[in-house]
Amino acid sequence: QKTNKALANLGKSKNLQKMLADAEAKRQRLEELKQSQKEEDKAKAANLEWGDAIKEASGDRVKDDPAKLKKAIKRQAAKKAKSAKAWKSRMEQTQQKLNDRQKIRQHNLTQRKQGGAAGANLSKKRIVTDEDKKKAAGKRGGGRAGFEGRKQEFLNDKKKIQ
Repeated sequence: QKTNKALANLGKSKNLQKMLADAEAKRQRLEELKQSQKEEDKAKAANLEWGDAIKEASGDRVKDDPAKLKKAIKRQAAKKAKSAKAWKSRMEQTQQKLNDRQKIRQHNLTQRKQGGAAGANLSKKRIVTDEDKKKAAGKRGGGRAGFEGRKQEFLNDKKKIQ
């Protein structure tokens, strides 16, 4: 019966700090057992090493390399910092949009209180100034698209052909 390696450890929480502490303690113990003069201790050290080798051979992942665990912790911290930065940016953008909309709403309310032409046709998207109105008035009445406008030259100009 084959099991998916990725799904096998899905339920286990990946507490890297604890894993690192365990790995360092295991490495320390292994060194102590190897340094010992007793045969019994050396046999225990060999059993520990063989146990890890058998686990790896059977397909299980042995996560006891402190260097790799430290790297993973660093990567996790960087990911968390990046996520926090993105969240802060999103919140600032949301707040800015809310402030802009509120500003437009206040502008529209004051214009509506004035009444008349100033209070009519107010935009919910932006604050329309007098300069914008003048520019828009200049653009209107251009005529039919593609027909009216500034004439450059005739297509079949006799002077151009010769």
